[in-house]
Amino acid sequence: MKIKNIHDYKLKDIILISSLPDMGKVGGIVTQHIIKKLDAKKATQIFLADKPWVNLKEGLVDLPTDEYLLAVDEKNSIVIFTGENQPQEPGTVFKIANKVLDSVAQMGNIKMVISAGGYLPSKSGNGDAVFGVATNSSSMDLLKSNNVKPLVSEVKSITWFNGVILGISKSKNIDGIGLFGEIVDAESPQYKAASNILKVIGKILKIEIGTKELDEKVVEQPTEINKDSPGIG
Repeated sequence: MKIKNIHDYKLKDIILISSLPDMGKVGGIVTQHIIKKLDAKKATQIFLADKPWVNLKEGLVDLPTDEYLLAVDEKNSIVIFTGENQPQEPGTVFKIANKVLDSVAQMGNIKMVISAGGYLPSKSGNGDAVFGVATNSSSMDLLKSNNVKPLVSEVKSITWFNGVILGISKSKNIDGIGLFGEIVDAESPQYKAASNILKVIGKILKIEIGTKELDEKVVEQPTEINKDSPGIG
């Protein structure tokens, strides 16, 4: 893991919005869209080469490298973490999640962590719902006060970065919430779920996050998807 610091920031009561592509690419769509709409500036780049293979071109090999980014919206004291892929190895997920929290903590006190992702229920609806999880009761009250339904029934775990970042935040006594938009297909980008999550984030943080670009990409899909069990993260 290589770290490139681009600019130092000093902030107060930071909101860290941090998620990576998952089912339906939702987590990545959310964070990349927020960076664009808030015109957040690059603060830190993280380069990770943890794939168990090499790329091959014209007989020459090279390690594949994924790039991750911390971007800062100074006006609203928001830091966003995003990337193109999930880390390949489970141990690396914990390393990068800790590195993100440690890097943001150097900018100032982290008030809350918000994670996001896709949720494929066993019985598909119309893709309009956003469900939430929280690190403590006060964070759960925040979700309920914003009409976010707690995810309490069929899901028992949230895998990879979008879940782990909340668990590590809790261990560091940082408030955290996870927002998971209902999707109808795990393989194609789910812009509707991402748009729904962004509307909730905007409501919670009392900021404007336009979603017109995502809404125009929504393709209505059949809701009857055959699957053995629900999925999340």
